[in-house]
Amino acid sequence: MKKSEIFTYVCPYTGGSMSLTEEVVQNDIVIEGFLVNACGEKFYIRDGIPDFTWPKELHHLDAETRQSYELLAADYHKYANIPFETYRVKEDVVRERMVEKLRLSSTSKVLEIGGGDGRGAEYIVKRLGKGGKLYFQELSPAFLQHAVKRLAGYDTIDIEYSIANGCYLSFPDNAFDAAHHFGGINTFSDVARCLSELARVVRPGGRVVVGDESLGPWLRDTEFGRIMSNCNPLLKYEIPFDAIPVEARDVVVEWIMLGAFFTLDFTVATGEPEADYHVNIPSNRGGTHWTRYHGTLEGVTDEAKSLAMKAREKSGKSMHEWLDAVVKEAAQKDLNR
Repeated sequence: MKKSEIFTYVCPYTGGSMSLTEEVVQNDIVIEGFLVNACGEKFYIRDGIPDFTWPKELHHLDAETRQSYELLAADYHKYANIPFETYRVKEDVVRERMVEKLRLSSTSKVLEIGGGDGRGAEYIVKRLGKGGKLYFQELSPAFLQHAVKRLAGYDTIDIEYSIANGCYLSFPDNAFDAAHHFGGINTFSDVARCLSELARVVRPGGRVVVGDESLGPWLRDTEFGRIMSNCNPLLKYEIPFDAIPVEARDVVVEWIMLGAFFTLDFTVATGEPEADYHVNIPSNRGGTHWTRYHGTLEGVTDEAKSLAMKAREKSGKSMHEWLDAVVKEAAQKDLNR
């Protein structure tokens, strides 16, 4: 971790700033030390890599995932290409397509969470140039070490590494141009929080792209679906549509790799969508979306409604226009008495 990067990070718990304490620094690289938040919570830096794991006692799903990846890390290269071979696609094609969705420039600032051994990050750093930067986070320290070795050859690109839980990000709002994850989100303990966090740390107009196993619904009862999900139960995972944050715009979901994996991408905006609620609707009812929702008054008797309908028709106005005029006139008359 570069000492000059200290203010890039925030506490993954409070979102507040942290101070660097008891550090050992060599050429601007903090080799050992810890970051401490306002509550006194410490996040240790070991061998130059900060550990932002939060909560310190992980949810059991995240703890199990970390443990399995720690055991798998040394032999992961034996298994990494099996999904691509199985589903008759080239890894290069899949990963390039995902990176295309990030819409990077050479100077983009990118976050990758759950980056594994860095094989996906290679496709990101190839798109970056001077002024670009990759922040690489992984929950498994063993996997992260493999990523550091894999990406060491890209020494012209600025890469910052940290250990972290993808559901609790250690960055301020609007810190990145894009964020990426592929291959593990269906094991995360809180997918809604993860996607919300990604939307928080990516600037408005920036891109979020994630993907993982999930058989297309039309394939689940086929022989293909039964055979593949028997071997890998994660293929039964349901795409978390209800976890997509309100800040997401232009949401696209695709099934790739013969329909066994999905990608979910969106552009980040601010808050929920806001339509033009005040467009006039040219019908007998009339009014706008706004008046139809916010302009409701107390109900009237059947007789009063029937008379109003006849009067409205005779006037040639929409019901909105007729009612608005009648109510205003009656109200003004009573107010002036």
